[in-house]
Amino acid sequence: MVRAPIGRRVVAVLAGLLSSVLLLVGASPAAADQGGKEAQKEGTQKLDRLRSGQATLRVGTDATFPPFEFTDAKGGKIGFDVELVRELAKRVGIRKVTFTQMPFGNIVPALQAHQIDVGASAIYISDERAKVVDFTDVYYPGGLAMFVSDHNNSVHTLNDLAGKKVAVQVGTKSVEWLKEHQPRAQLVTVQTNEQMFSSVKLGQADAVVTGAPGGRYFIAQQGGLKQVGKRLTGENYGYAFPKSDSAVTTAFDSALKDMKTDGSYAKLTGKWFAAKGGAKAQKDHPLLNPATIVDSWDQIWHGLLVSIMVILLSLCLSLTLGMLGGLAKLSKILPVRWLGNAYVSVIRGTPFVVQLFFIYFGLPQLGLQLPPMVAGVFALGLYSGSYVTEIFRGAVQAVDRGQIEAARSCGMSHGAAMRYVVVPQAFLRMLPPLGNEFVSLTKNSALVSFITIGELFLVGQTIISRTFDALTVYLFIGLLYYVLTNLIGSATQAIEKKMAVYV
Repeated sequence: MVRAPIGRRVVAVLAGLLSSVLLLVGASPAAADQGGKEAQKEGTQKLDRLRSGQATLRVGTDATFPPFEFTDAKGGKIGFDVELVRELAKRVGIRKVTFTQMPFGNIVPALQAHQIDVGASAIYISDERAKVVDFTDVYYPGGLAMFVSDHNNSVHTLNDLAGKKVAVQVGTKSVEWLKEHQPRAQLVTVQTNEQMFSSVKLGQADAVVTGAPGGRYFIAQQGGLKQVGKRLTGENYGYAFPKSDSAVTTAFDSALKDMKTDGSYAKLTGKWFAAKGGAKAQKDHPLLNPATIVDSWDQIWHGLLVSIMVILLSLCLSLTLGMLGGLAKLSKILPVRWLGNAYVSVIRGTPFVVQLFFIYFGLPQLGLQLPPMVAGVFALGLYSGSYVTEIFRGAVQAVDRGQIEAARSCGMSHGAAMRYVVVPQAFLRMLPPLGNEFVSLTKNSALVSFITIGELFLVGQTIISRTFDALTVYLFIGLLYYVLTNLIGSATQAIEKKMAVYV
């Protein structure tokens, strides 16, 4: 067979590629138009479901940023954003509204994954965010500002932040803005609003760059800080929606316009942003304030129950996956043994937080959306199960080989010998390392707070955002975790002593 010269073949390939590109370009306007119509139709249908009560408007918020969103002593969400969203939803005709607590940096990913319907957490409208979510019209003027300690006289302008430690909240506009406009500042990245201001009051940072309204509210409530200079930026706040929910976004815009016209918007802003006296800010609090725990006990108790439920469900899943994984690693069937090895290698070789975020935020993009509790328990059980797998395998292999050979010589099958002879002896050897693993699981359960599960640690953060009493709250929550881990340790020791007489 005679081949065409290389030059001709290259030209033919390039021509084919060019034709494909031209076809795609020619089809793209029609495809984009069709996609836009489908998205608009989907948004209209969703608005109809919300108005009929068939669906609930899920609002994602980081309730640690007063006065926009925080919690009362009973754990209920309060603040300017909370009241405004409820009123807007009422005017739109939406019957059911629920607020979900989550870290600020997770709100936009949760919108993209359709885990929530609205992001309401003093979110700045920006070009970068607008590429992936839609925003309502401006509902409150924001803008970044600098705040320093009352006794700090060395910071007056942005240039003074060079070489200084500046506290910023992860996922906020402050982070990228400072990297661009003052790259010589040393950023101290924290998770919550309260941690930013506490960093300055405790001397861990020299300044805070955050939203001007939130900073001024902290000063009015707690004191100890002052604003230096005017606003650094002129960004404004808007509510964020998924790109597919344009009908809902438009309805919220219309309701917001009506509120501004009839005066109800001005009344609401006056309630939350009117200047308050400094008496409360000047009030001294004891170093450890038991009243903080007493006043918030209902909220803490609920968080403790959620934590216990997460721990128990994850523990059961961990045992199940660990036993199956251990049997797989001991299997004589090569593909089964390979699966067991792959499970341990992949899960133990990657951080738990990465797995947790992949399951909750990543899987929805593949078409699998799990509720927060299911995702948290599954991720925690999956991660712990990889360690239980190795514990189970090691314990089984530690049983003398002669035990199973003796059982087989008595006429037992391999499965019966494992069930009645080997596994009971191996279980006693597993107890000490299992106890350690379950203690680790209990401590890791605090990380599921990142995906909106209202367990003990997340409850503590919301209480601190209201009371600014980090020492008392974290000390008490640490004590509760200490009790839980010691209960698990005592239970495994008791079982070990009770079973020792049978082996």
